[in-house]
Parts: sequence; structure tokens; C-alpha cells
Amino acid sequence: MAIPDGELYNTGELAPGQLATIERATINTEQAGAPIGFGQGVAIKDGLVVPATGGNIFGVALRRTYLNADYLTQENIDADKWQTGELFGVAREGTIQVPINEDVNENENAAVDKDGNFKPAGANDTVVGVFLGSGNKGGTARMQTRIQLSNTAVTGSGLQNANAPQVDQPSTPAVNPTPATKPASPSTGSTTGTDNKNGGK
Repeated sequence: MAIPDGELYNTGELAPGQLATIERATINTEQAGAPIGFGQGVAIKDGLVVPATGGNIFGVALRRTYLNADYLTQENIDADKWQTGELFGVAREGTIQVPINEDVNENENAAVDKDGNFKPAGANDTVVGVFLGSGNKGGTARMQTRIQLSNTAVTGSGLQNANAPQVDQPSTPAVNPTPATKPASPSTGSTTGTDNKNGGK
């Protein structure tokens, strides 16, 4: 039996944090330094990923892949996000479905707002991508972005790998100011006057 309402089970809008096309995507695995919503723009602070609050972005937080669906309710999905300390994927380039706080149109420049969500870029905003589709406020839209190298996207000091082996640098041996003593030559002995007792042939 056909579904009477074509949008009964699917509105056609991808969830935030979902890769939206099959184009090449560059994804880094990073650690959360604060709670981060799926699809939010993120920055790096002291080596950890935090929600971006404007300016350039390090990338876009990808969504979680659920392996246990026992408690997978819409309410739980809507409230879920990456928690502090979790490792997750950050898309640095590609087209990703992102949450929007304003209506957007296709081929408008995109900017990140103070909450880490996206909006059309204004005259004083930093452009972080372009919307490849339209979307309504409170929903999602496809945004294409590329790697951004900026001192506003990465701040503070990086993480030190506590598990990295500590390598001791070899010390330079002290120079001996006294010349080495020349070893004595071994004696060779003399064979003069030696008799052959065996009468050699």
C-alpha cells in the first residue's frame, strides 16, 4: 500500500551534520572542549574544538552515527550533541547540512553566528561558505565550505601528547685536554741461535 502522504516519514531535509553530497570531503578527528551541536561551525581553542562565535571557522561538526537504536527517539535525537572530551569528525571542506537561524537562499554567502549556527553573510560578516540550497529559519540547509587558514579559527596553544615517548638527547662528551698516551710497541723477539730439534726436511 502506498503512503498517502509523501512526507509522512521524511520531509526531504537532511539532519544537521550530515555530508550532503558525494564530492570530496576533508575530515579531521578532533576532541571536544565543550558541548557541540551537530552541524555547528567550530573553532580550535587550546587544542580542543569549541563552538565558533563568529569570524572564520576551523570546520563543521559532523553528526553522530547511532549503533544502538533501543532508545533512539526523536526527543533524544534532538537533544543529542557531542559532549566535552568526545572524539568526533570535523569536516574542513565539502558540503554539509548545517543548522540555520535565519531564512537562507541558494547561492547566498554563509557566515557563522554567535551560537555556532549559520546565517546569510552580511556586509560585516566573515564568509565561511556558500549555501547550495534554500532553507527556513530553525531548519537546515546545504553549505559548501573549504579549508580556512586563519588566526581566528585556531587560538591558544595546542595539545601536548602525553603518551609520546620522551626522548633524551645525547649529551656531548667532554673534551679531554690531555693527549692520549701512545701505547708501547709489542716486542718481536729474536730467532737467532735457534736450533731445529726435529731435523726439518
